[in-house]
Amino acid sequence: MKHLVRYIIIAILMVAGFSFGMAQTVRYLHKPLSAEGCHVEYNVSKQDSLYYIIATVTSDRLVFLDNPTMKIRTFKDDVITLEGDAIGNRNGASFGYSFGNVGISESEIKSTAQFYITPDLFLLLKDGVAKVRLSMRPMNHERTFKKDKIGVALYQLYLDAKDQDDNF
Repeated sequence: MKHLVRYIIIAILMVAGFSFGMAQTVRYLHKPLSAEGCHVEYNVSKQDSLYYIIATVTSDRLVFLDNPTMKIRTFKDDVITLEGDAIGNRNGASFGYSFGNVGISESEIKSTAQFYITPDLFLLLKDGVAKVRLSMRPMNHERTFKKDKIGVALYQLYLDAKDQDDNF
């Protein structure tokens, strides 16, 4: 019986690992202060012959500007500046906490923008992303990485989007 449970747990972990390995987005959680934080997701989209990085930030207050910019610094110290367009903001579900007789509710906002990028700039991302800054209000989102978390993954998403035309 013990071995059966062990095999089931191993099978579940393998399926979960495979599912995360096949993910179509790059994600991270950024929580610089205990009271604020955000989830950031990146995806690559090909529309006609143009490529875009789609960024979605989920937080309690961060919203993309109408014409946002994304600045990326690679580990080889190349700086990439991408101009974008805000796609939209969506208020998410409210949730709350209860402390005794006092209830505190929170809501989240999903803000999405797309940033035009050329295939040549995707090659620079292959070196790894050391820092990313998204222009938002009321403050910019900025994250520094010690190890690459999004650069190689974005490059792989670009290759997948590039191959979609051939594999129709």
